[in-house]
Amino acid sequence: MSEFELLGIHQWLSKQCAYMALHHPTPIQKLCIPAILAGNCVVGGAATGSGKTAAFALPLLQILAEDLYGVFALVLTPSRELAYQILDQFVALGAPLHIRPAIIIGGLPHEQQLDALKARPHVVVATPGRLKFMLEKFPEARKAFSHLRFLVLDEADRLTSGDIETDVAEVARLLPPARPERRVLLFTATLEQRLTRVEEGGWLERLGMAHGAQQLQVFATNTLTNVAAGHGATAESYAVADSLQQRYLFIPNMVKLAYLVASLRAAGTEQSTIVFTNSCMRCEVVRLTLQLLGFPVCSLNSIISQKHRLDNLATFKLGIARILVATDIASRGLDIPAVGLVLHYDLPKQAPTYLHRVGRTARAGREGLSVAFVTEYDVDLVRRLEKKIVHTMSLWKAKGVSEKEVLKVLDEVSAAKVQAKLQVEDQFGRRVSTLKAHAAEKRARLGEHEQEQGSIKAKPGKPAPLRSTPDAVPVKGRPKTKREKPSKRRRSDDV
Repeated sequence: MSEFELLGIHQWLSKQCAYMALHHPTPIQKLCIPAILAGNCVVGGAATGSGKTAAFALPLLQILAEDLYGVFALVLTPSRELAYQILDQFVALGAPLHIRPAIIIGGLPHEQQLDALKARPHVVVATPGRLKFMLEKFPEARKAFSHLRFLVLDEADRLTSGDIETDVAEVARLLPPARPERRVLLFTATLEQRLTRVEEGGWLERLGMAHGAQQLQVFATNTLTNVAAGHGATAESYAVADSLQQRYLFIPNMVKLAYLVASLRAAGTEQSTIVFTNSCMRCEVVRLTLQLLGFPVCSLNSIISQKHRLDNLATFKLGIARILVATDIASRGLDIPAVGLVLHYDLPKQAPTYLHRVGRTARAGREGLSVAFVTEYDVDLVRRLEKKIVHTMSLWKAKGVSEKEVLKVLDEVSAAKVQAKLQVEDQFGRRVSTLKAHAAEKRARLGEHEQEQGSIKAKPGKPAPLRSTPDAVPVKGRPKTKREKPSKRRRSDDV
């Protein structure tokens, strides 16, 4: 009897796991598979690369095999690329069933997607924005989910925060009323208390969990706060792989791109590298600068077309391009096992985002390295991140990454950057302005709606004090700066 069969997985599905070289269930799979098969709602938290998708896909496929109907399961995910990846895993694991899947995402004709829903697929993988549009516009789309058995949120922390939260809430409202047998499954690498609250108005209740806390099981593995596995565990947790090395490099902001070039040349092209930026335009400028300098590079962000995004992702996975410059659209869920180095060209503002970024490397027990570029503007930010993840980064010392080497490449990098900025502004400037205007309009509509509903209420009392970050013990090599900001304001167009 295989290890998966000991968890309750039937032999036919266990053989399919073995065919895909899945011989040993991961800790999160050991915890979640029996609980889902037993009919519980489950919240699962585990490090990236720990097999969370299979933790819900395997029990769902086994239950589906007992009665093949559609739509049986709906999986919501924050990005189109992750939606394709989840769909591929369902198709591969469910090959003996010949399941009918469907993908509902932006960038594809909605007429074809409506036809796919009318055909009653067994599993639907969707991004919230496009699915909300389909449910609002087409009654046939709503009817397709009348017998929905499982609602799954993958990357649940992202789906229940920020602008995307509104779309998820609307999808939950527009779905047909939950039947008693419907189960809600939430999976994330950053387990937060709000995802496990069962009181009225909480996310579990809004998503349609039918019978309250008695059917909820919360599991967390490999977490920094050692959340106990089992019913009702609610402490926040942040998980990282043990094989991950976390480093920083302190550099002047004005020559950050030159340091990136020196770092990539020092790292070589034998391993795949992801470079993270905080904006789409900067992502494209960095990508084109590296391309002009001869690096095998591609990019992933939301201002390039869906076809271009998928082509670039495939190019990177196949090793044709060894460097991927990306925004945080690439930080969640994407399984690219060969990534050996993650460079934070721009530091993220939040600890969960940082953890999702570093989760692109050191996957499945492999070694991995994360290097944060820390400028004079980022000292307080990196201290806050270190405090949140309970880890102090150490100085990265790499041969070929020094002030002397940077000076050698500074002129050619500066010339390439000027050319890249002009080309990117010409190609994407108008599109970015349009996207920003649409986002501002959406936020304004949301604010008006909340005011109408009375959800924004003024609270009496003294205003909350400004947040301050306690001084941390400085790491050797990091400047002992005072709390005041640098005299020169950081320019928004610095690259």
